[in-house]
Amino acid sequence: MNMPTSAPIKVLFVTRKFPPSTGGMELFAFDLSNALADKTAITVVKWGGQGRIKAVLIALPYLFIKAFWKLLTGKIDIVHAQDGVLAPLGYILSRIFCKPFCVVIHGLDATYQNPLFRAVAPWALRRAAVVICISQAAAEAARKNGVAEERLHVIPLAVTDTLYGKSDRATLLQQLELPSSTKLLLTVGRLVKRKGVAWFIDAALPALVKQYPELVYLVVGEGQERANIEAAINKHKLERHVRLLGRAEDELYAAAYNGADVFVTPNITVPGDMEGFGLVLLEASACALPVVATNTEGIKDAVSDGKNGVLVPVGDTEALNKAITRFLQDSDYARQFGKHSREFTLSTYQWGVLADRYVELYRGLLNDAD
Repeated sequence: MNMPTSAPIKVLFVTRKFPPSTGGMELFAFDLSNALADKTAITVVKWGGQGRIKAVLIALPYLFIKAFWKLLTGKIDIVHAQDGVLAPLGYILSRIFCKPFCVVIHGLDATYQNPLFRAVAPWALRRAAVVICISQAAAEAARKNGVAEERLHVIPLAVTDTLYGKSDRATLLQQLELPSSTKLLLTVGRLVKRKGVAWFIDAALPALVKQYPELVYLVVGEGQERANIEAAINKHKLERHVRLLGRAEDELYAAAYNGADVFVTPNITVPGDMEGFGLVLLEASACALPVVATNTEGIKDAVSDGKNGVLVPVGDTEALNKAITRFLQDSDYARQFGKHSREFTLSTYQWGVLADRYVELYRGLLNDAD
């Protein structure tokens, strides 16, 4: 199927993570599909419900039926499965309709230990024509599932510049009823163990609070780790210094990014779990917010040390606090670092450029199938 380079490729984009459901995978699917819409003839088959196990069991048959109908009634060149859980669906559709299929791997979708998943998904993943990984860590997870090296391609996530300047520090302080002298640290993400929030509060935050009595740590997100986080807060009597904001509304979300002093990603290593990339790190640096993150897994693909953040060793509280303190002590340095971080992030992680790489892979598959 050797297509003219000017002909738009017809892509069936299948995703089980999509708005109105919220999260990093949902935002990624939304942004990528929009970027591809400018460069391909894309048909999106989506599930926008919550991603719990029961919902997945409903979503998969729904997505299969919808995708089957689109392939049966429309002209489709490529089947694009937006995560590893959908690899079996992509394989079956590709076999029925004789279309090449590709899969995007985020990390966890290659490491799930569910017995049913392990019995089916890795086998299907190895049969994808192309496996696109969002980070080197995700690519390593795919390799461990037996994916051939020549089928692996690493394309990072990008960021849309929609938060910067949408609010300010004064608004944030007013919303939280905090004085202007407050020093604000911010973490955004699902509250799971690997994010390291409980560890940070237990091991690192007490020393920072001792140095900066006016410091407040803002945590945006929800998850099963909340109880452990609250226990760490109570253990060190840090109730006045930690605000668990839950799923922040849009106004507070934008205010946090535009009003905090330092964005902190204190991830730790958790066997069987991994950070695929870290889109919130790009959101923070795009808001000119200095980033301090641990040098682990997919975070290394989102943060270039010294360019759009500072990377420190996992579990090294001294290095972590030293990096945070430097930004808190020197507001001019923090401002300049944030400015350059924003410039680097917006020039490096552009959806238009990264979407071109997807289109190149699609076109290569169609030419190979000729």
